[in-house]
Amino acid sequence: MFAGLLSACSGNTENGASQNASGSEENQLTVVNGKIEPEVTFTLIRGTDAATSFKNGESIEDNVHIKWAKETLGVNIRTLWSAGQDSYDTKLKLMLSANEKMSDVVVVNSASTAKMLIESGKVMSIDESFEKYASDTWKTAMADAPDAWLPYRSEGKTYAFPILSKPDDSTPVLWIRKDWLDKLGLQAPKTLDELEQVVDAFTNDDPDGNGVKDTYGIDLAIKNGFASKPLEPIGNPSWFFGMFGTVAGQWNLEEDGTVAYGSIQPGTKEALLTLKEWKDKGYLAEDISLHDYAKVTENIVAGKVGIIAMPAWYLAYPGSMLLQNNPDADYEPYPIPSGPDGKAARQGTALTSGGIMLNKDISSESLQGFFHYMNYLYQGADSDNPLLFQGFQEGYDYAVIDGQIDPDQSKIPGGYVGTGKYTILSNTLPLIPSKYLELYSKIGTGSELNAQETAFMGTQGIDAKQPTTIMQGKALNVVNEQRDITKVNTFIGAATETMTTRQDFLDKMELETFSSIIYGKNSIDEFDAFVDKWKKSGGEQITQEVNDWYNSVK
Repeated sequence: MFAGLLSACSGNTENGASQNASGSEENQLTVVNGKIEPEVTFTLIRGTDAATSFKNGESIEDNVHIKWAKETLGVNIRTLWSAGQDSYDTKLKLMLSANEKMSDVVVVNSASTAKMLIESGKVMSIDESFEKYASDTWKTAMADAPDAWLPYRSEGKTYAFPILSKPDDSTPVLWIRKDWLDKLGLQAPKTLDELEQVVDAFTNDDPDGNGVKDTYGIDLAIKNGFASKPLEPIGNPSWFFGMFGTVAGQWNLEEDGTVAYGSIQPGTKEALLTLKEWKDKGYLAEDISLHDYAKVTENIVAGKVGIIAMPAWYLAYPGSMLLQNNPDADYEPYPIPSGPDGKAARQGTALTSGGIMLNKDISSESLQGFFHYMNYLYQGADSDNPLLFQGFQEGYDYAVIDGQIDPDQSKIPGGYVGTGKYTILSNTLPLIPSKYLELYSKIGTGSELNAQETAFMGTQGIDAKQPTTIMQGKALNVVNEQRDITKVNTFIGAATETMTTRQDFLDKMELETFSSIIYGKNSIDEFDAFVDKWKKSGGEQITQEVNDWYNSVK
């Protein structure tokens, strides 16, 4: 393995030197047992996730992962500064405007931030260096998600390494209380008509048996927009619009190859009319306009929701909280029903959660040190050693008992801390998307994983034998059964010129119009007036700009 890493991080010539990406001569690094000697340093700027936790007096700048990289790989990662995600972009803009020295490596959280850095002229195109230094495993992973590069392309060049999201990590399926279905003698719905029958029964026929009409047949997180921007992981409403042939609130690739905004399509009008009818029938909560993911979670935990759209990890959270209150509650994952014309669609998980950019003035040694570090992390996708990252995971992500990983968090001294957030990917350890889904599929069908597969899932902090993991695999198989209905937002570039001045107005108008229709304050005909005004108020120009962007990068 170390020989392979060394090969990927070298380009040896007879005199021990070669050319780096900028064309200048570079010195080849000496790697002994996987460790660069002498060690090399690259500097870093990064945002921090509010969910990141620490122990043992550590911080994002100095922690067990940073120490491991230095001691095991000979790579010293020195963070110049970090900031919370809500203030990171602002601080980065101030740094650029003041022409302060930039770090070797910059982690970006959005296409807009990436565009700003590209236009600054301070970052390098990474096409040549990726081809030269990236390991085969890293390249294989990226081949799984070719569109993930699109936000970081400009004039034929690529300027960032995408940080791949876990595939389908936010893609919803319908979780339905099977114990309620069984009690009421119902089957899981496959069509809109059948769905309405179930929702009616869950609302009116006392499925929890307490003699009080206090259950929601269905709950939707629509406080921040019926169009679900961004994708709501708990109570996602995209599938409801999908039954009428579109996904509202995002840009969808149409059959003719153009990109169109889902919220102005005829199917959205049909969906709004149906939601109004359901609201009138009492299927939706009277205060449904105030339901966001927090409120929906509260209702789930209280045992009041029969149908909810959520990702495959539902039983880990908030399903686990419900089961603490009611161990007999039985939520099962089911496919998205089809609408009146047999259509179905839903929002898909974004391909990337950010990107990694390189200073155009990065030294040859720092560049090679960066690739050595990244290649080793990706090695976890191919290793048969479940303890490959033991040096920074043990005592944080898991305990090792009798030489075996034990994920029981109660056995971890000082409690569980996820070290994936310490890596420069700021999220999790690298993965190969197709392999990730393949192994979860096996878990969901009850198949045994071999040693290498178990090791791969172990490096991701996943115990294949946990009941919640098995159910997640089952739910991901349900997602995969309807792979063709998943629609990822096609526009993943930086805000267009007209978006920067008109998007907030358009979003507000959309939310107010949709709400007024649902609550019966305006007739369904108001939708047509909204579409016309949307187009004239900048939407038509934005549509042209989105299509121009797509045609330039596709």
